[in-house]
Amino acid sequence: MDCLNNPNPEPTTQSIYYWLDGYWITDKEEAELMDSINAFGSVHQVAKLPLGRILMLR
Repeated sequence: MDCLNNPNPEPTTQSIYYWLDGYWITDKEEAELMDSINAFGSVHQVAKLPLGRILMLR
């Protein structure tokens, strides 16, 4: 279905929130909470990936 006929198209990407130590999650609010308590010693980064892709960060 094209986007003109569907006002709320399905998302095609997902956001992954990750830290330098390799920990990653998909919840933005949890990522912000982890940053606020300095849980991993760094501020999270964000990667946008196509839905269904497996993320391998090193």
